[in-house]
Amino acid sequence: MKYIPIGRAVGTHGLKGEVKVSYYNEAKDDFLRYASLFVRKGDEYAELHPIGRRIQKNLYLIKLKGFETPEEVFPLLNKELFVREEDLPALEDGEYYDYQLMGLNVTNRKNEIIGVVKAVVHTKGQDLLTVATGGEEIFIPLTEEFIEKVNLKDSSIIIDESALVE
Repeated sequence: MKYIPIGRAVGTHGLKGEVKVSYYNEAKDDFLRYASLFVRKGDEYAELHPIGRRIQKNLYLIKLKGFETPEEVFPLLNKELFVREEDLPALEDGEYYDYQLMGLNVTNRKNEIIGVVKAVVHTKGQDLLTVATGGEEIFIPLTEEFIEKVNLKDSSIIIDESALVE
């Protein structure tokens, strides 16, 4: 089973054991759909059951079953929260989750490797791939103009390399 990080526990709220969570995804409503969250404990994942959620100042306040005081929540602080991959919402054709793109080889049309995707950066203007190219990093706009094909089965992204040169 694969677990995907969706947020981080960043603080406590109140005296009833609520957890402040910074959610990574832009689609805030998706967070409400998860019946279970997971936190890593060593090599294993422990399941958490949200029983209440609300938004306050761009953070989720979550009430978890079995956590009644701030002291009981402290062990979760600064830990990443995960969901099962199969619990993620389905995407449209041509849409990808960031985790699916990370680690893919970026190649040109001749199938020559340019580098490896290290991160996906979301800015107000556009989304960018951060690609490690053997000691350097380049940024590739995540648009149809530059990205010709994403092939998850072959772990590759084909780009129009000429579009990167002015």
